[in-house]
Amino acid sequence: MQNELTSGQPPVFQSVRTEAGKARVKAAVAGFQARPDQVQPSVDERIASVKARYNARAITPGDIDEMFDALVQAGHPVTSPMLLLNSMGKRFRSHLAGITGSAYDGTKPLDLAGVAQLQIQRARKQGGNSAGWETFLAFLAAQPQPGGQAQLDQMARAAQQAQARPH
Repeated sequence: MQNELTSGQPPVFQSVRTEAGKARVKAAVAGFQARPDQVQPSVDERIASVKARYNARAITPGDIDEMFDALVQAGHPVTSPMLLLNSMGKRFRSHLAGITGSAYDGTKPLDLAGVAQLQIQRARKQGGNSAGWETFLAFLAAQPQPGGQAQLDQMARAAQQAQARPH
């Protein structure tokens, strides 16, 4: 960048030419680099922000697709709970309905936590492994709910109880 005088005005970056000006710039850059968390949210913060936008007790399959995409975009790894979440979305369910030739209503809200709790109960009743659903329930419990802290506490307790019971 050229720092030439135009129409008799002093250079815009004149203070950078002095040692004191250079020191101020270096200090500002160092201060900026020392606080990257204030400038760019961490992956965990971005994931929490995405999860906070959705209610796992009443979420449409279309919103599940949006949530999944946003979580991936925020840096969430594609883990077992993420794949399970994706399998409940409109894209996946519509694809299954197309294969089987059955009708599918992608507008009905789902209670993901309720589905997970039911599957845990069924697995235990049948002597099966409920670990995958327990992990999914814990994944859901980690998201703040618009309904407030009581709903979040209830889901966290359900996840803890599910993990505490013998498999």
